[in-house]
Amino acid sequence: MTTLVRAETLKVLTLRYWWALAIAPVVVAVLIAASTRTFVEVVADSADTTFDVDVVSTGVSLGVSNTLVLVFAAVFGALTAGSEFGYKTLTTTFLTARGRDGVLGAKLAVVAVFAVGYALAVEVVSIGAMLLFGRDFSFTTDLFAICAAGILACALWALLGAGVALLTGSSMAGALSVILWFVFGEWIVRAVLLAMDLGGIGAALPVSATIGTIVNAAPSIDVDAFASWPSGPMMLAAWVVLFCGLGWLRTRTRDIT
Repeated sequence: MTTLVRAETLKVLTLRYWWALAIAPVVVAVLIAASTRTFVEVVADSADTTFDVDVVSTGVSLGVSNTLVLVFAAVFGALTAGSEFGYKTLTTTFLTARGRDGVLGAKLAVVAVFAVGYALAVEVVSIGAMLLFGRDFSFTTDLFAICAAGILACALWALLGAGVALLTGSSMAGALSVILWFVFGEWIVRAVLLAMDLGGIGAALPVSATIGTIVNAAPSIDVDAFASWPSGPMMLAAWVVLFCGLGWLRTRTRDIT
C-alpha cells in the first residue's frame, strides 16, 4: 500500500496542477481576512443589536475562506481520481498493481492528504492576515473549532470530487459537476424545497451541511439555516461515502481496456 501511495503522490506532483489550484483560495483568503474586521465593525456600529465583533470577524473570515478552498479541493480530487481515464493509463496502473482496490484506496488517501494541506495553507494565511490587519485579534476556542472543521470539510469535499470522477469516469465531468452543484444546483434545489415547505430537507444537502459543519463548529455561533454539530459533518460524510462507494464499485467493474 505504501508503494501505491507513493506512486499516486508522484503522479500528482508530476502534473503540477496541485499548486496551481491552491493559488486562488490563498490569495482570496488573505484579502478576506484583511478586510473582514473593518466591514464587521461598520455593521456593528449601525446594527440595532450588539454582537461580538471578534467572534463574527473570525467566523466570517475563516468560514468564507474555508468554504472557498474546499471547492478547489473538490476539483483537485476530481482531477486526481479521474485523470487516468483521460490519459488512458488506468489499465496499466491496475495491471502493475495487481488489483484495483489498492489503487483506488491510494488515490483517495492522497486526495485527502493534499486537501488537508490546502485547508492548512488557507487557514495559516487567514490567521496571519487577521493578526496583521485586525485589532484586538485573539486566539479563541471559536477560531480553533472553525479551523478544525474547515480541515475536515476540505478533506471530505476532495473525496466527494474524487468519488464523482470515479463514478462518471471523467475528471472533467467530476470537476464540473461539483462546481455547478456548489454554485447553482443546491441553491435551486433548496429554493424548490422551501417553496414546498420542505426547507428542513435542504439542510441535509452537501453544501448546506458543509456550511453548518464549518460555521456552527464555533461554540459561540449558531446559524439556524444550516445543520448544527454533529449532524452537519455526519450528513456530509454520508454524501462522501455514497459517492465514493458508488465510484469505487463502478470503477471496479468498468471495462477499461
